[in-house]
Amino acid sequence: MSNILISGCGVSFSKQQKPTWGKVLKICGANIIDLGGPAVSNEYILNNLIYGLHEHQDVSHVVCQLTTTGKLDVEVNAHRKQLVNNDPIRNFTFNGLWPSSVSKTSRIKRDYYEWLYSEKIDIDNTIIKLLALKKLCDTNKIHLLILQGYRINWPPNNLILNKIPIDFDYVIYDEYKESEYYQYHDYENDNTVPCKEYQKYLAKKINADFLHLDLDHKFKKFL
Repeated sequence: MSNILISGCGVSFSKQQKPTWGKVLKICGANIIDLGGPAVSNEYILNNLIYGLHEHQDVSHVVCQLTTTGKLDVEVNAHRKQLVNNDPIRNFTFNGLWPSSVSKTSRIKRDYYEWLYSEKIDIDNTIIKLLALKKLCDTNKIHLLILQGYRINWPPNNLILNKIPIDFDYVIYDEYKESEYYQYHDYENDNTVPCKEYQKYLAKKINADFLHLDLDHKFKKFL
């Protein structure tokens, strides 16, 4: 079985305590290489996939789960450690970064959003990286699935975006909130990771619609 590269935020990240669709597929036998992380930005998600395609061999599929705009990943040093420690929720580091998400608990982050952040530039950067990812996958004959974890305010009539395969009507978190599974959601610490019941459903959906792996018998045992 070939390798499957995935990258996303906490909605997908399989190396966390909460179950995710990536973890379900791993348990069922898929060769998942998870390049995502908790609370990370689209920049992190896409950079890791582009690097990953150069570093990993025998890749057949890529799943890119985009997250919300506005997230900021901060490289951590001793001086910046206070930013991490003073955040009541995002008080952790990951791979040398503070995935601060869209937290505005510190004055520095509030100033960043008021004076420095541009949603347009953020989305433009995401579109350019998506194009680079698509071209890499096309060149290497790798199947690519791009999913919106959260709704993004894509610009209308964007010539580059029109070349990228995204189902703009499908948003994971919108589907989750409208589903029967949302009644089981864990709200502790402002958690946004969908519940395990939905993650099982999503794993089956991604396999049926995109991966087409012979996992049905394993899903039956797992579910």
